[in-house]
Amino acid sequence: MSKKKVYVDYGESKIELSVPEDSVVVSREDPIPLPKVLERFRESLEKPIGISPLRDLVGKGSKVTIAFDSPPRSGVPKRLFIPILSDELNRLGVAPNNIKLICANATQWKRTHTELRNNLGPELFSKYWPNRLTTHDCSQNLTYLGESELGDFVEYNKAVEESDLLIYMGTIGVINWGGFTGTGVVVGLGSARSIQSHHSWVITHPDSWHGDPRSSLYMKHKQAVHAQIEKATGKKILYVDSFMNTKEEICNVVVGHCPEINEVEWQLSEKYFRTPVPQADIVVMGLPMTQVYGSTNNPLLAMAYMAMTVRTWINKPLLKPGGVLISMVKCSGEIDQRRRPSDREVCDLFGRVHSAVDLFDFEEEFLTREDYLYRYRHCHAVHPIHPFWLFYENQYLLDHPGKVIFAGEVNPEAVRKLGCTPARNFEQAWGMATQIVGVNPKVVVIPDYMSRLKMQFDVR
Repeated sequence: MSKKKVYVDYGESKIELSVPEDSVVVSREDPIPLPKVLERFRESLEKPIGISPLRDLVGKGSKVTIAFDSPPRSGVPKRLFIPILSDELNRLGVAPNNIKLICANATQWKRTHTELRNNLGPELFSKYWPNRLTTHDCSQNLTYLGESELGDFVEYNKAVEESDLLIYMGTIGVINWGGFTGTGVVVGLGSARSIQSHHSWVITHPDSWHGDPRSSLYMKHKQAVHAQIEKATGKKILYVDSFMNTKEEICNVVVGHCPEINEVEWQLSEKYFRTPVPQADIVVMGLPMTQVYGSTNNPLLAMAYMAMTVRTWINKPLLKPGGVLISMVKCSGEIDQRRRPSDREVCDLFGRVHSAVDLFDFEEEFLTREDYLYRYRHCHAVHPIHPFWLFYENQYLLDHPGKVIFAGEVNPEAVRKLGCTPARNFEQAWGMATQIVGVNPKVVVIPDYMSRLKMQFDVR
């Protein structure tokens, strides 16, 4: 069989692999940047989709909160658009002291001063810190807003109720939670218990496995929660959503109200990110050392990054049922105990149950553990419930493929504890894979999904 060489992410660098000549190597060019970004933003702000312009939403004495996606989501839109929003709000009678910023970090860690400064830029950070810039706390300073029509518990940062206008600045991209990001208030400003409503059994349900936002069960819950927030508060939320490429250039910006902006944003996302691929017997992918949740040395995080990749499909699964996923990854098994203190204990719990869904029985304990909550509130650790969400999305990798292989410099014990298979190198992993799917498999190689432009796979 003839071979070709490909380079895939592997820790801090790339690694060369030899794959069958007919392997499909999936990549996508960056969308082109938007010319005259500030002009487009001002035009969109003047004529937002599905909601009145700012002049009809605020006036003298109004209190405005601008919430935004937490780092590492790009800080470029914030640095460009928040000053324009602030000036316009001031012109309409909103006093500077009545404009506040919130970093919407959901159940992730509260971002440090340094992370916020780097994301917002020194000038914007200094203007708002410390009295008008806060990080969301998903365990306190909350208001209960009832239940959604689907039964979700709706509890949110008090800013959604106390502000005369809430503006949310989001970054739109591909994600395995409902297909595309957007409607960021639902996750970003939710309480841990509220997020639990749609991050537990909903994400393990087959109707949430795929990436089509129009039929995703997870997206239906997300939209129902958003509708309940507005129903309970009697106020509309204004969204400022940006599309970015890997050079941190803005490719488009959409201003408006949910649900009216949904279809606009989903169609743009399909244009920028949807990529045709065949269904594969074997998917080969590479992982960089660090992504949004932390280092791949933590096997739970490495597995989550794999799940993010193979769950972003439409039409049919990227990996055939019973197929094999090979990920080139560096995974020492080390867990950052300061940033992710509950991971090890939850991983041990997983070893004592039959499936991730059995972890439901332990959720209440980790929602209320004061030892972990102290570290979340004061030490920049993730909320103790956060690893549960990762296990729920990872269960797909344990149920759907025939084998999931961590190949490279990996800790075999740590990998096996999560139900996956270690391999010393790609050659050993390839031998394991062909024993399962045969000697002439259909192969899809994804070299740099987590380090470049995340794609949605249109599987034919």
